[in-house]
Amino acid sequence: MKPTMFNRLLAALTLTVAAAVPAHAGPIIDFDSGLDTSFSPFAPLLTHTDAMVQGEYFVAMYSTKAGAAPGDLVGSLVDGTDSAGACSGIICPANGTQFLAALNDGLPDIGRLDGGYFRMQSFDASFIAASGNAIPAISMLLRVVGFDGGGVAFQQDFLLPGPVNSGYSFSKYSLSSLNSTTDVTEIAFYGFACNAAGSCSRALDQAQFALDNIAFVPEPGSIALVGLGLAGLAAMRRRRVAQRANQI
Repeated sequence: MKPTMFNRLLAALTLTVAAAVPAHAGPIIDFDSGLDTSFSPFAPLLTHTDAMVQGEYFVAMYSTKAGAAPGDLVGSLVDGTDSAGACSGIICPANGTQFLAALNDGLPDIGRLDGGYFRMQSFDASFIAASGNAIPAISMLLRVVGFDGGGVAFQQDFLLPGPVNSGYSFSKYSLSSLNSTTDVTEIAFYGFACNAAGSCSRALDQAQFALDNIAFVPEPGSIALVGLGLAGLAAMRRRRVAQRANQI
């Protein structure tokens, strides 16, 4: 039986190490050096309720489908140096480093390990196409939603382009000056795959996208290990994001 995130996080609490969580060099999630996938037992494949940790932040992966259960595929960590070989049946962007692929309408959710407030500045993203599908010039509406204790704090939409010379590549997207200075406790990425008629949906397992280099406003550089476990328990509650899917 697959261990639940709750059990894995409780196991982390039993560690006797009193050191702080190693801080990543700079406030950024790049899915490379220092990435902890202890809470993703099938990594590089990522399933519903799996999580990753880098520096002071976690990225949890969820399915927003009715009846979603642990074990449902929602993403993958992709070796960007061999994205063609790592992506079977889909067309991933070329990239020189590892990145996160959100698959099957999967929803990445980001927060601090200590459960505190933070601000996000920018991120790199690309559409991921299913092989053989005709993709329009605007491939996806990527909706970034920030939450605080009272609900939705901000919402900003980004339009991702379709293929260029039959391929895809990352582009950098920055939050508006207002949104990047708004304090939030979590940020979720909702993908909506678009068709030639301009209709966008996240109900057909085609809202697939790649994320990398998620940058934040600088924060304190270390958190006690026990904070990882306690805040990880709070991460369990992040599943409420999935319950908000119909509200976005």
